[in-house]
Amino acid sequence: MPKRLEPFLINHYYHIFNRLIDGHNFFKDHYYSSLFLDLLSYYLSNKATLSYSKFKRTPTRIQNEISLYLDYEKYHKVDIIAYCLMPTHFHILVRQKFEGGIVKYISDVINSFTRKYNLENRRKGPLFLPRFKSVSVVSDNQFIHVSRYIHLNPYSSGIINKVSNINKYPYSSLREYMGESKLCKPNWLLSYFGMNKDKYTQFVLDNADYQKSLEELKYTDKW
Repeated sequence: MPKRLEPFLINHYYHIFNRLIDGHNFFKDHYYSSLFLDLLSYYLSNKATLSYSKFKRTPTRIQNEISLYLDYEKYHKVDIIAYCLMPTHFHILVRQKFEGGIVKYISDVINSFTRKYNLENRRKGPLFLPRFKSVSVVSDNQFIHVSRYIHLNPYSSGIINKVSNINKYPYSSLREYMGESKLCKPNWLLSYFGMNKDKYTQFVLDNADYQKSLEELKYTDKW
């Protein structure tokens, strides 16, 4: 992965996104979308020294023991605030916790996913653009609006026709904000809404059509 000109700063927030190459759209596939989300969870920890494939080959009892260890947040490279998988790309809003954490994290996830996909499909070469994109989040207003942008992506792009059905999209963290959090740390966002999940969800839904009409926020089109 090419070296980045601007280093990521500890305790700062970034919108990370990257897209598949060669017209691939396999994030439409439940198997590969679920795999990618599993990798996002597994490689959060600095202690994930086993490759994901080796981890999955260990006995279930050992996997459970390792998973408990990897759940310790003090070892996590980043905090995930929001995410969304689209057919051809992904979005993640993260806070970096260790120096080099974001680059290491995204590299581990993408490399592991690529190896598994290539092995299963008898192909070689990269699946994603060589350098993922990033936008630094520099204000509270940007922070909450980037999260909304990410969560509304399935509706803004037309994958979900009715905004009322957006909670049914299975590869977005909005479901975690409306229910039980698993991969995300929602409290960073919810603190702006009095820790009220309903208020945050309504904020997202109320701005759905407005966002769909915006062009200036669609900086991810400029790959």
